Amino acid sequence: MSDDASVDLRWSVVEPRDGVRVHGYFFFKHMFATHDAVRRMLPVFSGALPEPVHAGDSEFRLGRLIGLPAGVYMHGDGLLSLTEAVQSPDHTLDNWRELLEPQDIWVALANAVTVSASMRKPAAALLRASGALYFLAPTDESLHKLMQVVTATEEDGATLTAAEVAQRCLSSV
Repeated sequence: MSDDASVDLRWSVVEPRDGVRVHGYFFFKHMFATHDAVRRMLPVFSGALPEPVHAGDSEFRLGRLIGLPAGVYMHGDGLLSLTEAVQSPDHTLDNWRELLEPQDIWVALANAVTVSASMRKPAAALLRASGALYFLAPTDESLHKLMQVVTATEEDGATLTAAEVAQRCLSSV
C-alpha cells in the first residue's frame, strides 16, 4: 500500500482463529448511524476513508467460484472486499469468540479471492457483523485450502457460491 494510505487502525483484538488472524473492531451501531455510508460500514477508519468501487449486487468470478461481496472499496494500492455476516446479536469484546461463525470467515475469504482475481489487485477480506468489523488475514495454509476447493475438478463443472466453497473448506478440516 502507498504511504498515504497507511493509517493506524483501531483494532480492539487481534487473535488467531482456525488458520486466520482475526482483527476485530467493536462499536455501538448508533454511534455511526448519522455518518455517511462508508464510515457506517467501515467504522474502524478514523481519517481518510476508502473509496467505494462496487456496492451490493456486483458479481465477481474466479473460475467456477462466484463471489457476491456487500461492497468493494479502494484503499491505497489495493481493495477491501466487504462481506456481511449472518444476523446475530451484537458482537462485543466479551462474546465475539462465540458469535463469529467459521462459515462467515470462509465466505469473506472466498469473496476477497474473487474480487482480487476479477479486479487484478490485492484484496483484503473484511467481515461486517452486528456491532463489529473484522479484518481476516489468512495463513498460507488457509489460502491453499481455499484454492484447492476452488480449483477442484468435478465432472459437472457447476458454479460454486462463496457459501458453498466455505462449507467445503470447513468439511475438509
